[in-house]
Amino acid sequence: MNEVSTEKITAQKLLAFIGMLYTLALGISYFYSAGADPLYFLWGIICLVIAFLIFVSLELIDFGPVKIPYQWWIILIFGVVLLLFAYFFIGNYLPAIILCMAALIELIMQKKTYEASKMVVLVGIGFSIYECFILFLSGGAINIVNGVFGLILLIILLLIIFDVVDFKVLDYSWWLVLLIGFVIFTWVSPFAAGFPVVGYGGTIILIAFLLILMAL
Repeated sequence: MNEVSTEKITAQKLLAFIGMLYTLALGISYFYSAGADPLYFLWGIICLVIAFLIFVSLELIDFGPVKIPYQWWIILIFGVVLLLFAYFFIGNYLPAIILCMAALIELIMQKKTYEASKMVVLVGIGFSIYECFILFLSGGAINIVNGVFGLILLIILLLIIFDVVDFKVLDYSWWLVLLIGFVIFTWVSPFAAGFPVVGYGGTIILIAFLLILMAL
């Protein structure tokens, strides 16, 4: 098998690749839980199959006659399947979220060109604000302080993205997204607990930082 892909990587395909990696990790985690319920072994196999199909569709390696078209709706179906797995069988929502983002950005880009990193960072901001309010509800002093600082940074980033306020020295740049993503990843997302679909805001913002570095 030889490398055949010389096409410039797109934001959608990079997201799909990252989603594929998290799907692979999710499948392995299901294997670890198979001792408690043998059905988890089946879910793990399905996740590994999905990860393999996504990898083949990206055409990073020549698999000969094995061809799977890279289509937004196929990636979306995979994302929805993983979403159902996470909902019904305690699991990680992040693979589903990333794959759904890849599919929807692909669909949006077919209609109009937008900056992919900004779309991803907006999703990350949405999850992060949700996590900040969860910290407020926790009642712990440290959590509330972390939530306040996190929320302030997120609001600043939102104002910059939509160009509402001219901060003079601040603009939408890789280092700012990395800084805010790191703060959320380190001091907000890990402490958000007790509610569904939490702990992903910082990771998604850091993925947006990666897209900025790659000029996507």
